[in-house]
Amino acid sequence: MVSQFQPAAIGLNFYQKSPRSVTRELAREIILKISDPIERVGVFVDQTPKEIAEIANELLLTHVQLHGDYQPEDLDPLRDHSLIWVYRLGNEGISPLLSQLDSLLRNQISITACLIDARVPGLYGGSGKTVDWASLARDYDQEKLPKLILAGGLVPENIAEAISIVHPWGVDVASGVEQDDQKNPQLVEQFLKNAVSAI
Repeated sequence: MVSQFQPAAIGLNFYQKSPRSVTRELAREIILKISDPIERVGVFVDQTPKEIAEIANELLLTHVQLHGDYQPEDLDPLRDHSLIWVYRLGNEGISPLLSQLDSLLRNQISITACLIDARVPGLYGGSGKTVDWASLARDYDQEKLPKLILAGGLVPENIAEAISIVHPWGVDVASGVEQDDQKNPQLVEQFLKNAVSAI
């Protein structure tokens, strides 16, 4: 299916427990089919920073997206990479995120963007649950904090509203454009169309 719309980036999920996971070999094949300027984001959950750096260097990933419980003091191997810090937003708001960002700054770890997803116990993403867009828009100072990527429960039907409320730098979608656990080209097309219309 050829579309006039294309994503700014594609995610390559290296979390083996995810139904969307890819091997290095499959990721390499996918990358060869991606044309510039589409960026390549490696999605990682609790792999060691050293292993992540090896994969990012081997596959020339544009960004490294860190899910899981990473400590800033352990991220030295990733200093030369563009990092997307993932925060799962719960009832406590963004206060824990602000503490994490302060710790990253103290350890001289630079963050390109923060991906905000809904917190669902036992899941690192892909839950289909939305965050409170209005509260996030109110609390996240996009002039002072890293670029904001909105995730969580985004679908073609709500993406325009989400963008109009939050005004994020970027949006992230997975399950919201899937049917029978596979990406649906029509849903992807509609999602991109609606997202572009809201900018």
